[in-house]
Amino acid sequence: MNRIWIVTSLMLLTAWLISTDEALSQETPVGTLSCQILPHSGINLLIHSTRDIRCQFKPEDGSAIEHYKGETGIRFGLDVSIDRSEKITYAVLANHFKPGTHQLAGKYSGAGGEVNLGLAIGDTAPIRKRDKTVSLQPTNTRHKGAGVAAGLNYIYLEADHP
Repeated sequence: MNRIWIVTSLMLLTAWLISTDEALSQETPVGTLSCQILPHSGINLLIHSTRDIRCQFKPEDGSAIEHYKGETGIRFGLDVSIDRSEKITYAVLANHFKPGTHQLAGKYSGAGGEVNLGLAIGDTAPIRKRDKTVSLQPTNTRHKGAGVAAGLNYIYLEADHP
C-alpha cells in the first residue's frame, strides 16, 4: 500500500514538473528576487511550517528596486530543522511585466525538498504565482543549520515600503 502511494506521488510530481517547465518556456527573465528568511520567526509543526521573509526585487531593466515582506514555508509535507536560516535568490520570469508596480505581490506554490547538514542537497521546482503571471526559479540558496524538508512549498509576498 505504501509503495503504491509513493509511486503515485512521484508520478503526479513528475507530471506537474513537466507541465511547469512547458509553461515556464513562454516566460522571459525580468529580474532577480533575493529573500532572507528572518531568524527566530515562524512555526514548525512537522507537516506545516512558516518563516517570515524580507525580499528585494532588482529589475533587469535597471529600474528602481522593489521591497517585499511575507512568509515562506511548507504547506503540506515534512519539515524538521534546527537553527535554520537561509538566503534564497530567484530568477523572476514573466510574460508581461511592469516594473514599479509591485507585481510580485501574491501567493506562489510549488514542490521541493532538501537535506541540510552544513551542506544542502535538494531542489525546488519553480514556484508559480496563483494567477500564473509570474514564476520564481531558485538560482542560489545559502543555508545555516540542519534539517530535512520536503513537500508543497509556498511563498506569500506583499509590498514593503521601508
